[in-house]
Amino acid sequence: MSKLNLHLMFFALIFVLSCQDKSAQAPKWKGDYLQLLQEYPKGLTIHFPKENKVKSDYVIHYTYLSKYSPSQFIVKQKESKVKIDSLISVARKLTYSDTSYYIVNKYLRDSNILSITKNYAQFKTQVVRQGAVPIPNFYGVIDFDENSYNLLNKTYTIYLIESDSKQCCSEKYHQGSWHMPDDWKDGFSRGYAINFEDNSVIYWLVIW
Repeated sequence: MSKLNLHLMFFALIFVLSCQDKSAQAPKWKGDYLQLLQEYPKGLTIHFPKENKVKSDYVIHYTYLSKYSPSQFIVKQKESKVKIDSLISVARKLTYSDTSYYIVNKYLRDSNILSITKNYAQFKTQVVRQGAVPIPNFYGVIDFDENSYNLLNKTYTIYLIESDSKQCCSEKYHQGSWHMPDDWKDGFSRGYAINFEDNSVIYWLVIW
């Protein structure tokens, strides 16, 4: 089974999870990347590709309008070195030695995607850490690493474009903050994760 088909199956599970909250409506997946991109606030997706390559390295992972999950959009594809240089010129490199993270939607995994809504109270609120930067949970990406401090394998470097602890857009996007610290109960964060070994770029946005 192809990588794309596996991810389409995953999106169907996300839809089921979202429907457990009757007020939530997940976007219909029709294979149109640009259409899906429009489901998110335009000002926060300007760093995403304007046209997806739809090749073997093509991955889209998203959640949308679910009570227990933030609005999250992730696109992975390979880019040229020139393109990567332009991306990092407008973003701040995050290193583990001087940065700690809040993993938004921290506890969600493929294994509990259908049960977490019944058990979310058992998960602890993340501890407040001075200067911590919110980043998405990359559990739906093939490069996910459970043992990594940022849940991506060590070949990736994370870059932050912007992050803020306030509502950025319509309240319908600000869901799934149940495990975030009090000073980050609403917020957004966006940026890139870049693998310089094979020129893979993960474009990411998360709103909670």
